[in-house]
Amino acid sequence: MRNLKLLAAGVAAASIASVTGCAAQQSAAEQPQRSFWSQLHPDAGGTGQYLFDSLDDITPGARPSGTFRPAAALVEGTVVGVEPGIAYASDDDAPTPRVVPYESAEAAIRWASVVVRVDKVLAGKLGRGYSGGQIRLRVEQPTGTTLDGLRQSLGTAGRGLFYVDSALARVKRRAASPQAQAYQASVHLPIGQGVFIEEKPGAALVAPLTDENRAAQLLGDTGEPAPTSTSATPSAGPDTANPTPSARSSSTGASPSAGPGSPQPTATGGSPQLRAAGDSPLARLRGRAQRSACETGTVTDRSAC
Repeated sequence: MRNLKLLAAGVAAASIASVTGCAAQQSAAEQPQRSFWSQLHPDAGGTGQYLFDSLDDITPGARPSGTFRPAAALVEGTVVGVEPGIAYASDDDAPTPRVVPYESAEAAIRWASVVVRVDKVLAGKLGRGYSGGQIRLRVEQPTGTTLDGLRQSLGTAGRGLFYVDSALARVKRRAASPQAQAYQASVHLPIGQGVFIEEKPGAALVAPLTDENRAAQLLGDTGEPAPTSTSATPSAGPDTANPTPSARSSSTGASPSAGPGSPQPTATGGSPQLRAAGDSPLARLRGRAQRSACETGTVTDRSAC
């Protein structure tokens, strides 16, 4: 009898363990996967003073303001990969930062290389490091983020506009190690945190390298899907109706019903013409950016002017 009780207790314990294990697996499977750019978003926004006021200031060919230099190129591209870049045992602004293996426990800072396929150079010219139709964008890999996790979420990386310059053109001093020198020659830097991403077609833009308030200031209502109106065409996609908070505007901008006879710019720098229903936020930002490049004389397609 005692053996039967022990056997029953063992079966019950095994059943509980099995159910618990299945529940844990189900819970893990139900956890939503973090998007690519949310993993690279900085934990905290900057506390210093901004060196520029608008996207016009980072447009290639814009007049430098004090110590701030505008981007050398504006490209439209698609994120196609992420690679290990370089890791340092101390901050890379230290007098002699020591390069360590990328996955080393000694690494105090890691810079990943986000691989961007260049679909079009909209303004300016790309520098050294542009090869095979691609550039590698230097982006800090936050602690707790892994390359495997980033690669698994590449399907959410999307496409967008990138204000960039060659890292080699921006170095303050020659890197001490050959490895760091080769790295500087291979990557581009996002200028003014100027990365604006459409994670899925027609979605609101996100600015993953800056904080939410700064993103709203730079994008204004350009980053939002255009609201529908009585004159809207039925082709406007349903996936444009849910803007993400990171691109939310602090200004209402112009009415979507404004016609081509009302070309005055809005307070955010956009044009009522860009608010037409069916225009994606990325298309509106592209148009705005190209007009700015027309003014600086760096636009690559004069038909956009």
